[in-house]
Amino acid sequence: MTSTISPQSNDRRKAVRQPGEAYPLRVGREPARLVDWSVKGVGLQLRGGVDTLAPGQTLTVSIHSELTNGVALFPVVVRRVDTERRVIGADFLDEAEDAANFLACLLAMSDAR
Repeated sequence: MTSTISPQSNDRRKAVRQPGEAYPLRVGREPARLVDWSVKGVGLQLRGGVDTLAPGQTLTVSIHSELTNGVALFPVVVRRVDTERRVIGADFLDEAEDAANFLACLLAMSDAR
């Protein structure tokens, strides 16, 4: 795991973390699963490797809604990379202000099924 953790990442870690229920999504074109999330960001496990990712890199997270059959795109910035577990910690960018609400609704609907 990289030892570079920004002050913003520490803010993200202070936010209450919610389980991701392994919800499937995509990071760019890579399949991934949601490890955990908060109002500030997400923990994501990528199916492929994370060797090419680095803190500070911006990515797009694509989340499919089974309810609407639509896809929401949210920009994130990588804050930490754990190559051993293939997990990244990423903060939502300002343009992704609805991401936390979207995830909360989506996961609540998944739990109800």
